[in-house]
Amino acid sequence: MFNKQAVTALASLALAKEAVAFNAHRHSHEERDIVYAHTHVEIVTEWVTVTAGPGQPAPSPDYAAPQNPLTTTSTYVVVQTPAAVEPPAPVVPPTTLQTAVVATPATSPKEEGAQDTPKKETNSGSTGTSGGKRGFAYNDASLVKSFFTNGNECTNCPWAYNWDSSDNGLSQAGVEYVPQLWGPIDVHLQRWEKNVASSIEAGSTHILSFNECDMPSQCNMDASSAADAHVKHVNPLGKQVKIGSPAVTNSNIAGQGLDWLRDWVAACDAKGCVYDFCVVHWYSPLEAADTLFTHIKQASEICGGKPVWLTEFAPLSEDDGAVSSWIQTNIPKLDALKELERYSFFMVAEGNGKLISSGGLSGAGKAYASS
Repeated sequence: MFNKQAVTALASLALAKEAVAFNAHRHSHEERDIVYAHTHVEIVTEWVTVTAGPGQPAPSPDYAAPQNPLTTTSTYVVVQTPAAVEPPAPVVPPTTLQTAVVATPATSPKEEGAQDTPKKETNSGSTGTSGGKRGFAYNDASLVKSFFTNGNECTNCPWAYNWDSSDNGLSQAGVEYVPQLWGPIDVHLQRWEKNVASSIEAGSTHILSFNECDMPSQCNMDASSAADAHVKHVNPLGKQVKIGSPAVTNSNIAGQGLDWLRDWVAACDAKGCVYDFCVVHWYSPLEAADTLFTHIKQASEICGGKPVWLTEFAPLSEDDGAVSSWIQTNIPKLDALKELERYSFFMVAEGNGKLISSGGLSGAGKAYASS
C-alpha cells in the first residue's frame, strides 16, 4: 500500500495588493511514520508525518528499497492570481508540498500474448473515456469503497489512480485502475512492465507517464530527458492503451508548469513520443478558481488540441464547508469543459479539506460524489 505525506511552504500570491500565505496541509494515510524522498532538493519549510491503517507499527527510519520500493507522489504549487493592481515583487517561491509513498512489490506478470491487444479507436480527440470524468486519487484502496456504500453512489466515477503501477488492492467494480510510471528510476522501472501488464490484463485502458518532472522534489527531469525516457519506457505500450503525458504543476516559475509542458511537447515532436492526452495539476486559493479553467485550456492548446486530464486539484483550504461549497460550484463546470476528459480531486484520504472523515465521506467527499 502507499503512504502519501505532504509538506508545505508559504507562497506569495498577488490578491488585492497583498500576498496570501497558506497553512500547512496534513495528509493522513497509513499508520506509519514514513518521511522519505528520492530527491536531494526539498522545497519545504515544515515536515508533517502522516499515518493511516490501524494497528501497524511505525517502521524503522532505515528503509530497504529492493523489497518494498520507495516512491514519491505529488507537489502542490500555488500560482499568482491576476489582479487589477500591480502585484508585489516575488520574494517567496510558490508553495510546494513534497510527498512520500511506499509501494508494494509487483504481483503476477502479464500472460504471454496479452500485450498484442489493440487499443480502442477514438474520435474528435477523445481518448475513449466513458461513464463520466470523475475519478479517485488514493493511497488506501479501501477508502474508495466509501463512495459506493452507506447510501453513497458516485455514478460518474469510473476510474482511479494512486501514483503507482500497482493498484494495491483496488477492487471496486466498475472503476478502472490507471497505472502510472512515477519516474524513470530503478525502484519504479523494475516493477513497471509486470505491473502494467497485469493492469492491462485486468482491464486498464489508459496509463500515465511521469509525475511532476517540473518540480525538483518530484520526478525532477528536464523536458528533453523526460521525452527520451517516455519514448523508451512508455511508447512501447502505445498499441495497447491510451497514454498520458507527464503531469505538470500550475507553477508560474519560469521553466516549470506549462513552460515545462511546452518544452516537452516540442522535444516530443522531434523524438516521436506517443501520447494521447496531457496531464496537469492545480492548487490555488478558493477565490482563484478561474485560473483552474484557464490552466486546462492552455494545456490543451500546448498539446495541439489533445484532451486534458486533471489528476490532482484542490483549493487551498482546510475548511470542509468551504471546500464542499467550492466543489459544488466548480465540479459542474469541469464536467462541462470540453477540453477536460478526466479529473480527480486531491484526495481520497482522511484530513481537513480531504474527501474522507472518520472512515466515511466528509462533507467535501459527499459533494464530490453527488455534484
